[in-house]
Amino acid sequence: VGRGRERRPPGTADAGWHQSQRSGCMLYADKRALETNLKVQLLEIREKELIFYTNNCQNIGTQAAMLAGFAFAGMMQPLPDEPESLRVLFLVSTVSAFGLQLVTVVTTTLLSMLSPGLALRGPDGSMHVAVDGMVDEYRLSFYTFLLGLLMIHLAVLSFVWLVFRPWQARAWLVPLAPHPTPGGRVY
Repeated sequence: VGRGRERRPPGTADAGWHQSQRSGCMLYADKRALETNLKVQLLEIREKELIFYTNNCQNIGTQAAMLAGFAFAGMMQPLPDEPESLRVLFLVSTVSAFGLQLVTVVTTTLLSMLSPGLALRGPDGSMHVAVDGMVDEYRLSFYTFLLGLLMIHLAVLSFVWLVFRPWQARAWLVPLAPHPTPGGRVY
């Protein structure tokens, strides 16, 4: 038996045996090409998800920064001394809104910077880790943003009741009241 030659089963013809070997190698190569194409397509989908969540984080961060500015301006407003409970409610909701929106700004900024970096420069499989982690953190940031937005609304409500007379406050609060939407959807 010579070196470098493949062993074939006894009694097989040379041409037929080599043909089956080539077709076996072609099947294996086709399988590898199919797996590679599938991985590339999956990575393209994950890249689109990464871009989607990165853009959303940047948009939410921008809105949160604007709302944090509004809350900061609200903390600087002179308030009447009476009624004390509304004054405390206004200050607590304003400070809460400011803090929640700043947390949102920091979180979304870090997410939009660090997740694409991990996906690009991380080891194999880091695209999936980056996108999955970003989805989880994005949800938390979104809920923080919504809670801060609710605190801003509470601050506006209490500010209107503090500054205006009751009949004027009722007139100002009509636009803030929840309105039914067609089909019950809010999005």
